[in-house]
Amino acid sequence: MRLPTLLLLVGAAAFAADPSVGKKLVFSDEFNGDNLDETKWTVFGSRAVFTFVKFGKGSALRIGLKTDVNMIQNNTITTRGKFSQQFGYFEASMRMHAGDGHAGAFRLSTDDEKTPPSIVTSFHGTGKERISPWARGNLDSGSQDYRPDKAIGKFADLSKKFHTYGILWTDKGFTWYMDGKAVHKLERKEFVRPMSVALVHRIDEEDRPRLVLKTLPDDVDIDWVKVWK
Repeated sequence: MRLPTLLLLVGAAAFAADPSVGKKLVFSDEFNGDNLDETKWTVFGSRAVFTFVKFGKGSALRIGLKTDVNMIQNNTITTRGKFSQQFGYFEASMRMHAGDGHAGAFRLSTDDEKTPPSIVTSFHGTGKERISPWARGNLDSGSQDYRPDKAIGKFADLSKKFHTYGILWTDKGFTWYMDGKAVHKLERKEFVRPMSVALVHRIDEEDRPRLVLKTLPDDVDIDWVKVWK
């Protein structure tokens, strides 16, 4: 069952204020260096796919794909067990991949996803210059997907340059921001337990048939991550 009244498309004018204003920066990683800061992040997947690339005067974290027999994989770094918080504004600057058959994501999730009520919220990129705000709640009654009824817009450069993807979480619910503009809102009050941050590049079994191997490498780059409280 879909609950369209709970996931609303909102205009930028309704949420024009910078969601970080009045908040304190409590977590950040600029990914300037040659090694992942493992006091902040835990790695899942092949460590070989996490590299650093130079951009201008700084660098960015690159999450690639491991070439193997079936290509099914989940390459993720997460702050779970090292940093999480209740409410706040979470934001990342990312350059998404170009092709189909794999997915990049900026993701927030309740530390214990199996015990309801818990939720996963994300900006989910699926290639071909597509991006979608998405959430899945785990309730006593079962899991519930909260998806937009309409596309949030048409884009031409998600794989060509960095964009900012932010999620504002309050005691009233969630608002997704892209490049400083609010694009979706989910009004749910029952999700209140602390959430951690994850950066993802994966291939699911259902996506694998669309992956064209000759288009690889086709990576996801992250310039920075910041969290305000």
